[in-house]
Amino acid sequence: MNVVDASVALRWSIQDGYTPLAQELVSGDGMLVAPDLVVPEVTNALWKMRRSGLIGEEQANRALAEIPQAYTMLVPTSGLIRRAFSIAATLDHPAYDCFYLALSEELGAPLVTLDKRLHARTRSTPWEALTVLLGGGTVPV
Repeated sequence: MNVVDASVALRWSIQDGYTPLAQELVSGDGMLVAPDLVVPEVTNALWKMRRSGLIGEEQANRALAEIPQAYTMLVPTSGLIRRAFSIAATLDHPAYDCFYLALSEELGAPLVTLDKRLHARTRSTPWEALTVLLGGGTVPV
């Protein structure tokens, strides 16, 4: 099981093929989880990309349809609020990202991200061992 954040979901949704590490990520037990926050986060990013002309309407619609199906389980953010806030305060990092860390911590599952800033923020913290930068090493499966 892996917690997969919006940065990874967005990359998957706009690319036609998976990178080798992304293939490795989905080849394990196949369980990909995220806070339900991932849906509006990726939707907003797709809207920005569509608005700026980086992607077309067809590609945006295809990506929107794929987002919820990519996950085995979407966990309600309501149960993660206090822990996400605490992590955000500790790391001095936006709370949006900390919902993924809170879920990762709760499940004891790695958080896989493409967010270099988040990954760097977790260094020398209790969350360092849970955070895996996609493309930065082997993905635990």
